[in-house]
Amino acid sequence: MDELDKQRWLALSPLLDELLDLEPDARQQRLAQLQADDPDTAADLQRLLARAQDLEQQCFLSQPVVAQWDEALAALPGDPASATDFAGQSIGPYTLERQLGQGGMGSVWLARRADGRFEGHVAVKFLMSGLLGRGDAGRFAREGEILARLSHPHIARLLDAGVHQASQPYLVLEYVDGQPIDVYCREHQLGIEARVRLFLDVLGAVAHAHARLILHRDLKPSNILVTADGDVKLLDFGIAKLLADATQASQGAAATELTQRAGSAFTPQFAAPEQVQQADVTTATDVYALGVLLYLLLGGHHPTADDTQTQLDRLKAVVELVPKRLSDVAADQADTVVADQARQLRGDLDTIVAKALKKAPAERYANAQALAEDLQRWLDHEPIRARPDSRLYVLGRFVRRHRLAVAAGSLAILALVSLTATSVLQAQRAAQAERQAQARRQQAEDLLSYMLGDFADKLRPIGRLELLDNVGTKSLDFLAEDPHAGPVARLQRAKALTVIGEVRVSKRELDAAVEPLTAANALLQGDPPRPEMLADWRKAQGQAAFWLGHVAYTQRRFGPAAEALGRYREVSQKWVMADPVSLDAQVELAYADNNLGTLMLDQGQLADAQVRFEQATTVMEKVLLQRQDDANLRSEWAVSLSWLGSTLVQRGRHAHAELVFRRALAHAETLLARHPADQAWQEDLGDNARALADVLARVGRFDEARGFAAQSVRAFRALTHLDPRNRTWAFSLIRGEVTRLGSGPVPTSRSTGELLSRLAALESGRTPAPRWHPLRAELVGLHARALLAQGDRAAALASVEQPLMLMQADRAKAPTDLRTATALLQLSLLHAADLTEDLTLRRQRCEKLLETLESAPLMSLMRVHAGLTRIAADLQRCLQRPTEASSLQQWLDTQAQLLPLPLTTEPGVH
Repeated sequence: MDELDKQRWLALSPLLDELLDLEPDARQQRLAQLQADDPDTAADLQRLLARAQDLEQQCFLSQPVVAQWDEALAALPGDPASATDFAGQSIGPYTLERQLGQGGMGSVWLARRADGRFEGHVAVKFLMSGLLGRGDAGRFAREGEILARLSHPHIARLLDAGVHQASQPYLVLEYVDGQPIDVYCREHQLGIEARVRLFLDVLGAVAHAHARLILHRDLKPSNILVTADGDVKLLDFGIAKLLADATQASQGAAATELTQRAGSAFTPQFAAPEQVQQADVTTATDVYALGVLLYLLLGGHHPTADDTQTQLDRLKAVVELVPKRLSDVAADQADTVVADQARQLRGDLDTIVAKALKKAPAERYANAQALAEDLQRWLDHEPIRARPDSRLYVLGRFVRRHRLAVAAGSLAILALVSLTATSVLQAQRAAQAERQAQARRQQAEDLLSYMLGDFADKLRPIGRLELLDNVGTKSLDFLAEDPHAGPVARLQRAKALTVIGEVRVSKRELDAAVEPLTAANALLQGDPPRPEMLADWRKAQGQAAFWLGHVAYTQRRFGPAAEALGRYREVSQKWVMADPVSLDAQVELAYADNNLGTLMLDQGQLADAQVRFEQATTVMEKVLLQRQDDANLRSEWAVSLSWLGSTLVQRGRHAHAELVFRRALAHAETLLARHPADQAWQEDLGDNARALADVLARVGRFDEARGFAAQSVRAFRALTHLDPRNRTWAFSLIRGEVTRLGSGPVPTSRSTGELLSRLAALESGRTPAPRWHPLRAELVGLHARALLAQGDRAAALASVEQPLMLMQADRAKAPTDLRTATALLQLSLLHAADLTEDLTLRRQRCEKLLETLESAPLMSLMRVHAGLTRIAADLQRCLQRPTEASSLQQWLDTQAQLLPLPLTTEPGVH
């Protein structure tokens, strides 16, 4: 086939797709329209349709295989090439039986396993040898590469790949015998819920691909088959695009051409607006096609094509036409089963489908997993994410799930305040109604206990504690009064007050959270009043103390934070001593140690922080041996391990820190391999790889450092592709890139300037975060040195002035913040020692910085905090005091080589 024929095929392929999706009568009408507009095109399409009918009669379409159906229909008219007859030949252990289809790209053959290891058919896909070397071989290999990276029960498997007779590439693929998903739903008379559940299998397969940075880009019914057993199989990744395409990096222009050709291939009826407009595609592109498919399955109509006539009109409609509401069109569809259930589509399903079909990619679900989660919420009668979360709506969904359990709760929101007020007033006004008033008061307390106890426990996992805000606010005084209440009442009141405080913390109302949390702590003074109350009492004591400490720590009030978190550890320790076999008590003690360690780390109490983190990880490891499936505890253990590594870095103990971060990284890699769609472990992997790179760079092992920094960059680049709006991931990506640049030769000012621009964009419209100052100082330092290497000292000086002013202002507001102080000194040292050309002025600036460093409380951290000690050594060098500098450097070198006692064994990984 010559180049002109290929271009002709690209023009005909979308029209052929359209015709094949039409019923016979509608197809003839459409052909008649095309005949009037373009007789030559209509004639070519007639021949292609005839060839497709021949293949259908040969059972090609009735027994689908993993193949590109559009390409496997027919070669273009006039193509002299003919496919090789492979019947009877062997491809490895497979014997080819008969051809299933042939097209412009190659042919698909039915084959049987011939070595006796198992019985069954496979599909073998060949690339036509005449196309080798023209880009199609690369495209064919690309499809094999993509499929080989996918392993999911609802994705047709790649079984083998190779080259036959040294020149004929092939893929061996799972043979799938099934119906397109829309046909299956219609013929099996599936209702709304059954169709949604079947569609969730499709979403699971696509989410699996998205987690591996793979887009399908051609999702449509003929590529989604359902077997007779009801198993979904997703086919044909032939035009999928790898978001992280290593091929492009290694093959240059050839790979770019390949990507461009694949990028222009799509089925118009299922294309997203950005595909039609030839814009960038993301996981949200697949979400649009999934939205079209769901609209078809539930509504029986195409969301935009049914009201258009020409192909141009249809493409224009994809970009401009807002679909009708799903529930409005479903009632009129021919499928009576769905039409009768159309009322179920109103509300949440209307909203979910509309969000998936938004014209702007940023307004859709970010990926298939997010769409799946909302559909699962609909099935479970939970609040969906796609609509505004009004309190009435969320509470309504909760009641629908738990009609009996929350019958009293639904009345409580309306009657709570009036019942409480009525009981109190009646008790005061009428002595003769004392018994009745007490009964009503007890009823009010029971309602409060339910709303702020059991009901809160049910709302917490779905992140909807704010529903209780009004209830908590109106009942705060009532709960805090009566200090002579019995122990059970005190416990119930304290737990309710803690929930109120937690709600206010979640709303960032930190000052308002102090009052209920202080009252809760006051109610829980002392040991458990009764032995049977041990666990509940200690747990409630710990929670009330934790939240009070959390508020103080967030406000950088370290004194009150230490007091509250110390109380958290004290009551947890007493719980363990009273019940040594209680795993819950041990976990609470580990959490308390972890929180105290974080506070100590921020205050420069590094040795004490190390002890806390080591104790926390040790206890968690022991508990994990008995609770191997506790995902939350495993995550907390990984966090504690990372905090331990950070503490060791600040102490300058790099050899020990390297062991810790290698362990944490190996753990994250293992968990991610077993749970590849878990973004939390992907994030953990990226964080630990960067931390390990930083440690290796500090001891001069730059080649190794760059490798781990690159691993971190890959991890966070993958995450930011999935959710570009996640600021934490975007920040971590910049941090990984800074570590990679800092591990090599002096970078270019262009590369560092680009990272500074991205950091500024993240902070646009926000108050700069002090926790970002260490990265800011490192990046600004790299940029200034890059400018200095280019001979532009003036630009280098200018680049550090604004960051210095920003850090100085934050240091003035929070003089005890060690991170800000260290970053400020680091950048000030660069300004004084490296960028100041006048020797006298340089000395003056270094002396002033040394005075700052030797003032309280920083002086107490000399030979304790490695970062500050290193700055002190550099300042002594600036002042030409080699003896003092050598003494400090010797301490740093000694710390770097210190190794720990053997680490504990790895907890079980499941």
